Amino acid sequence: MKRQNNVLRTALVSLMTLMSLSSMATDVEVTWTANDQGYSTGQSVDGTTSVIDAKTSITFKQNSGANGPKYYSSGDAVRLYPANTMTVSGENITKIVLTFGSGDNSNSITASPGTYSEGSWSGTSDMVTFTVDGSSGHRRIAAVTVTYTTGNGGDPTVEVKDPVLPDEFTFWANTNETPKAVLALEPPVEGLVLCFTTDGSDPQPGLSEECTSSTDIVIHTTTTLKAMSYAGSNRSGVVSATYTLGETVNSVNAFKRLGEGVEARLYLSSAMNARVIHNDKGEVYLRDNSGAICFKLTPDKYNPTPSHNQHVAGWIIGKYHEENGMPTFQPTSKTKTDYILFANPVNEADLEPLDIDPEELGAYYADWVRLDAMNAINDGTTVKVEKDDFIYTITNPFNLPRDFYIIPENGSIVAVNGIAMPNEPYDDIAMLRTESYSPVEIIAEPTAIEVLNADEDSPVIIYNISGQRVLSPSHGMYIINGKKVLIK
Repeated sequence: MKRQNNVLRTALVSLMTLMSLSSMATDVEVTWTANDQGYSTGQSVDGTTSVIDAKTSITFKQNSGANGPKYYSSGDAVRLYPANTMTVSGENITKIVLTFGSGDNSNSITASPGTYSEGSWSGTSDMVTFTVDGSSGHRRIAAVTVTYTTGNGGDPTVEVKDPVLPDEFTFWANTNETPKAVLALEPPVEGLVLCFTTDGSDPQPGLSEECTSSTDIVIHTTTTLKAMSYAGSNRSGVVSATYTLGETVNSVNAFKRLGEGVEARLYLSSAMNARVIHNDKGEVYLRDNSGAICFKLTPDKYNPTPSHNQHVAGWIIGKYHEENGMPTFQPTSKTKTDYILFANPVNEADLEPLDIDPEELGAYYADWVRLDAMNAINDGTTVKVEKDDFIYTITNPFNLPRDFYIIPENGSIVAVNGIAMPNEPYDDIAMLRTESYSPVEIIAEPTAIEVLNADEDSPVIIYNISGQRVLSPSHGMYIINGKKVLIK
């Protein structure tokens, strides 16, 4: 009885082992059909390879035959003539069934390796070659069905878990190269097979790409990765993630049109003539042929430090943000200045302010502008300029030294140069000084009438140029309440 129990136990173990081994393998059946290949009738297929799936393919060759293999719509088949071969390549091929087209001849076919008879091949091989025999005639191959084993299919004793994919991200090309990103894949636990696709289709064991250990795949465009893990017939759920090729724009205005919070790569070619207007502790005001923007980076981001009139070329990644009405380039985790160049101009003309009409200022925020023939309004606290009912405040946010600019008297006619900045209730002209332009240019001194109007709440004391007090001044130069005034 004890011996019988041992025999029974041994038989059960063997049976369980066979069941385990069989569950570790997965058979896959795929079919190739001639009329689905896009061949035209009479087309030679000598030397061509048709892919059946990710693991199998068929190759036709003429070899020493008088005629080469060709496709004909009559019979919807590839005609193989004597000495022509058809080779099926793959992994762990166990069965091949040939389907012949109408009007087929009776030439014998031999196959190597394995066993072939009446259209059916069996064996185990990664490559099987079929050869048409005889001295005339042909065979018409309409379809080929291939069965292969995917391998061990993973360890069926391992718990099947969903794969963990890399976190979704956005990527860009470096300089003008083809964009590229690397995705690191591996089964969630050892003993499982990871099956994946990058074309948006659901993965299928044996038909899709697979890996059993850490594998890197390279993508070049926006890609949806789908994956599942399996062991034998046990399968996980399908998980997916999308990796996005980021947008690139080629001008400042195109970047601004992306909208609030959109991350993109701003590429400035030399032809865009991008220039530095001003650098205020890392806030770089920049203009190209399309418009202007303020880069809101910290000073340590730049090497070297940008300065007025420099040429700018290259690319940088960031996001658009309208800060209290000011168009700005904001940094993100992808922002670095390795690929953007700030250099002194070589042949370019010096940067100039844009002469604009007062009503246009709102369209030029962050840009360097010049307003001509403006009326100065100085109340002793702030200085504003006005023309045609458009009023703007002259400000000094860049802390220009006092001897760098003139404070215009009330009633003066002036031209102002500075960066247009949004503000309430009046937009600002942030004074900017260069070698060629002063922040404020006096065009005409205030008239006596303007001085009298400005001081109408205080006694008016008038002297002539010789220091004599005058009650009724006529034409000429006078000193009114301590200010020199020309009465015309």
